[in-house]
Amino acid sequence: MAFAERRKAFSDLPAAFVAGRFYFLLLLLMSAYVAVIMWLLAFRLNHYLDGFDLAFYQQATWNTLNGRFLEVSGTDFSRSLLGTDVMLVYALLAPFYALWQSPLMLLLVETVVVALGALPVFWLARERLQSQWAGLGIALLYLLLLSVQNGNLYELRERPFAMSFLLFAFYYYEKNGFSQFITFSVLALMCRPENGLVLIMLALYGWLKHRQQGKGWRYIASPALLGAIWFGVAVYLIIPANAAAGTIALGENYPGGSPQATLFNAITDPVKGLSALIPTDKVLTDKLLYIPCLLLPFLFLPLGSPTVLLMALPSLALNLLSTRSTQWNAFDYHYQGSIVPWLVTATIFTLEKIKYNLRLTRFLKEKTVPLLLAVALVVTLAVNIAGPNKFKQLIKEQPQWADGKALLAQIPNDAPLAITNTWAPLVPPRQGLWLFKRMTLYSMHPEKDAQYIFAWKRGDGGKEMDLVKEVLADPAWKIQAEQGEFMLLKRN
Repeated sequence: MAFAERRKAFSDLPAAFVAGRFYFLLLLLMSAYVAVIMWLLAFRLNHYLDGFDLAFYQQATWNTLNGRFLEVSGTDFSRSLLGTDVMLVYALLAPFYALWQSPLMLLLVETVVVALGALPVFWLARERLQSQWAGLGIALLYLLLLSVQNGNLYELRERPFAMSFLLFAFYYYEKNGFSQFITFSVLALMCRPENGLVLIMLALYGWLKHRQQGKGWRYIASPALLGAIWFGVAVYLIIPANAAAGTIALGENYPGGSPQATLFNAITDPVKGLSALIPTDKVLTDKLLYIPCLLLPFLFLPLGSPTVLLMALPSLALNLLSTRSTQWNAFDYHYQGSIVPWLVTATIFTLEKIKYNLRLTRFLKEKTVPLLLAVALVVTLAVNIAGPNKFKQLIKEQPQWADGKALLAQIPNDAPLAITNTWAPLVPPRQGLWLFKRMTLYSMHPEKDAQYIFAWKRGDGGKEMDLVKEVLADPAWKIQAEQGEFMLLKRN
């Protein structure tokens, strides 16, 4: 090696060392996130704080592993996840589930994927703001967001997966990494069909922002075509082919029976349509506060980069058109998964504008971004502490749980079972599993094909016992055992 080459190699070592140090710090942050979230998830699972949805999606993965692709039993209108929403990501979890057949394995994969979303955030912020510390700060902001943490903690969901995949897709879109962009876009599409609309908006963003910058047309045409084709195929071909005629999963959450119908009604008959969308003053207030609450942890900085926010519009519209209050809750549940990536990236772009485009003194240019980041982190921590934090749900083990466990032990592992909501994730997966509650989203007759029913006297606010009485009116059913607050029914 020539002297000049050796000198250059040695001169690069400090930069490599610094970069390695920041990657190490980022790894520590992501590891801490995974450790804390997994501890909370394990606690929730073992203290009966999760619900039937976790068992439902675990069943789809377990069935896929056993040759029954995304098969589920808990809904009246479909025997497949392909008939609810096309959520292929649960099939991708099957190889991981094969290593350890526990809901905790599925939750671990989800948590690791969410934590990895900090990587593209770090890369994008570091490059745009020319600062390793800024990259690390915004990555920390992402991991501290209550919408990220609570979405991750809400049982097992596909939206948190999509959140991370969309962050990777956007980073490679900006870096002209076409194959990586397509890979992560496809992964996002495998989470939910509406991410096809996100890709269409990304194509519009690409056209608006990059038409003067020589961006190849494939970066505009490919997301538009990919998004439109997948959304159309999923919503208008796959779901109808796998569901009862006219059934739209979660359609009851929209006044018109679907988001499209709700929007159409609001346009064609504004008085009737809007009154259905906003039936009370509280709903109006909550919906008006929804977007400001989303922006609050970011100090409203995303508003400085409106073109990036185009990609958030489809999910924002779906949430605001819904009558289900959980969808316009900015801090809890999982419905912000396809919105968070664009709030984070828009924040980075706005900080870049502040640093390089505003006419500031050199001192202000150096200090403004760190100051804004510090304030954003403080506000995010304050929201985290004051908001619907899952730490507040920690409870001690209850003595009566031993009674329920004793009754569960009497049920064969493969027996068709209808079960109370919060105990469903603790039973081994099986081909026949239903939520013991009359619910249009699941089943209006969960006892129809079940061989056993496991009921909790306080389940569903005490209403579960009314359903038990209905079932026992049928002579085909009898009480096999009763212990404390729990009952086990068996079909004769």
